[in-house]
Amino acid sequence: MVIWLIGMSASGKTTIGRFLYQRLSDDSKPWVFIDGDTFRNILGEDLGHTIEDRERNAYRISRLCEFLDSQGINVLACVLSLFHQNQEYNRKHISEYREVFIDVEFSKLKERDNKELYEKALKGEVTNVVGVDIEFKRPLSPDVIINNNSDDPDFDEITTKILEELSINIKNKYSYTKFNLLNKPHKYQYSKFEGELFFSKFLKDRKDSLKILTNNLDKLTYLCDEKELNYDLNFLKGKEFRLVGFLLFLMKAPKEELYINKDILNILIKRFEVSKKLFESYDDIEYRKNSNITCDNVVYAWFSNVLQNYYHNICTKQERLIYLNAILKANDILSSIRSQIITPVELRETIKALNGELVIIEEYL
Repeated sequence: MVIWLIGMSASGKTTIGRFLYQRLSDDSKPWVFIDGDTFRNILGEDLGHTIEDRERNAYRISRLCEFLDSQGINVLACVLSLFHQNQEYNRKHISEYREVFIDVEFSKLKERDNKELYEKALKGEVTNVVGVDIEFKRPLSPDVIINNNSDDPDFDEITTKILEELSINIKNKYSYTKFNLLNKPHKYQYSKFEGELFFSKFLKDRKDSLKILTNNLDKLTYLCDEKELNYDLNFLKGKEFRLVGFLLFLMKAPKEELYINKDILNILIKRFEVSKKLFESYDDIEYRKNSNITCDNVVYAWFSNVLQNYYHNICTKQERLIYLNAILKANDILSSIRSQIITPVELRETIKALNGELVIIEEYL
């Protein structure tokens, strides 16, 4: 697919394009972003801004889009696009071509004209300015028309409208669980989404995982898994600290024991934040891993459930966000490996961890 965002200077097409590209880049298909001004800079300033040069540049962009389309690469291009014959060329030569027209009144364009392009053109100081001495012809048959005359446009809402009207369904809703996080730990630097959009994608990810896990649990004809719980509850052995025993102890410990062991858990949270993994054993002084053996899947669910127990019972308001951050990351791991969670104990504990997380999230929503 090739999408052209068409609009005059100061219409907001590049800003809308960047918001739209953020959403599209979360798709499983490759997307390339092209800005008309950047395109000129890449090729060099061999063309001016006369009608003839503008037409020549427009066809260069068309042919690049045509080539990328032939290679199976999707394109989002922000262009001024003056020429109806150029748009007709795109529809004939590009397999799935779509136009989005950013419609803005000229009086509003002049208000937004940070470069003073229109002001200088109206004074006769510059020439070949579209909208002043070069006529701008609206596209004949755009697929979507966006009215961007608002002084405070909601770009997320505009982006959503474009995607809906073009019937574009972004498959990868929540990027942090796209891959197996035990094999490919995520840096968790920034999300492509924020606010309600982030939460909608996050909640869908969790609900999809819960649906799959619950269905898998319902299918099991054997539910006796006592052998799987046969772990040593003694978490201190000489100078070795055993994580599994520690978590199983905390899962049933009274509140006073939670207080006593809180400092140890806080250190383990920091270690988890760095490695994004849990290890079977640590030393009992600095709680650094003394083995490269990572824990079984179910341990990440136990870790999440223990953190949730602390969150609800003994965390201060400031600490809650620290614990919630670790809960989210542990559950991201569980969601990313949901196809590997198959035994009854793994399924039950993971379902408990994800459901408990959603209860906490409701507080913030």
